Amino acid sequence: MGDDHCSTAADGPASRAIDRRTVLAGAAGALLGVALKWPSRAGAGAAFLDSLVDVRFDPVLARRLQQTLDHAVAASRGMIPGAILHAERAGQGSWTGTAGLGRLRPDVAIRPGDRFRAGSIVKPFVATTVLQLVEGGRFTLDATLPSVLPADVTNRFPTASKITVRMLLNHRSGVPDWDSPAVDEAAVRHPAKIWKVSEFLDLAAAKKPLFTPGTRYKYSNTDYTLLGLIIEHATGRSWRQEVTDRIIKPLRLRATVLPAPGNRSAMGPYAHGYIEVNGKVLDVSNVDPSFAGAAGADALVTTVTDLVRFLDALLAGRLFRHRDTLRQMLTFGPAPDVGGQVGYGLGIERTVVPGGVDLIGHLGGAVGYFAYVGRLQRQKVTFAAAMNSSADPSPLLIPVFRVLATARR
Repeated sequence: MGDDHCSTAADGPASRAIDRRTVLAGAAGALLGVALKWPSRAGAGAAFLDSLVDVRFDPVLARRLQQTLDHAVAASRGMIPGAILHAERAGQGSWTGTAGLGRLRPDVAIRPGDRFRAGSIVKPFVATTVLQLVEGGRFTLDATLPSVLPADVTNRFPTASKITVRMLLNHRSGVPDWDSPAVDEAAVRHPAKIWKVSEFLDLAAAKKPLFTPGTRYKYSNTDYTLLGLIIEHATGRSWRQEVTDRIIKPLRLRATVLPAPGNRSAMGPYAHGYIEVNGKVLDVSNVDPSFAGAAGADALVTTVTDLVRFLDALLAGRLFRHRDTLRQMLTFGPAPDVGGQVGYGLGIERTVVPGGVDLIGHLGGAVGYFAYVGRLQRQKVTFAAAMNSSADPSPLLIPVFRVLATARR
């Protein structure tokens, strides 16, 4: 069994107070019980426009996107030290832009190829791997937990016999999230801590089921912690190995890695991630990658370019044998949530933001980072954005969404 088995694994929780849900609900900055207050660093280090990767990309659109990045970073008054955006249009080229700083003290401009922690964007990677195993006949989407997990896992959850793989993928299991402000605080205070899956399964199991499995939607990191274990139980290998061999290597995502628990070394050029607690700016770039594991947070290290390549390949059906697999993945059940989310498929979100901008993708938050990868289907634009703080990402993302929505077809 791989390194995530609940009795031996070194894996851990996705941060909700730091991660997507709480922040976008309006509680951004509520970490360790204090508000994030950034020093005014707008203008420290010039924002710059990266050269066009492909001259066919609309220069007017590129200019508007750069202006959007510059404004978001400057208007944040230091809450967003730096940001990166990469966009591609089918048959019309690609563009990458940056603004702000990738490192504080000394000030270093953020770079187009800087790596970052992508948080819950690991969920589509995990979901894709699970669906590939379904295609391979290892189990079915309607298999219940006792048929795909050992008893020492399922015995923790009284509703396990009614929960299916599909319900984990689309967050309709009713299994409580193991996350809490205390867990998030521990990750910040003890960045070298190696988190074990068993710790967080026990935290989730100590809570009452949220609802009868299959009857409602509720985002829960525990769902993907369990999916990581399902991958391992079916293959005898760690979920990291399976995702790497099935997705990262075939797509040649050369800047994307899933570091092993305990490996906190810098993975090449990267943007430092920051939070501020009690008036002190903390560099939290080296939180152990076991924090969240198959659920997100610090597990996935990547770049905006690699994220776009992944989503393009996924939505083109290149990662599945059968068209129906992608169809099922993109069947969005009602899932109203913060940030304009209206639906959730099998590891994929559907979001509609003010102005009627409709997109599919996934948001991810890690300690000190936020990222998003998405596709505007009507405009045929795929893009990824990242920022190196845990502040509310909507002042960056929503203007980017709106600009891309105006792209000429």
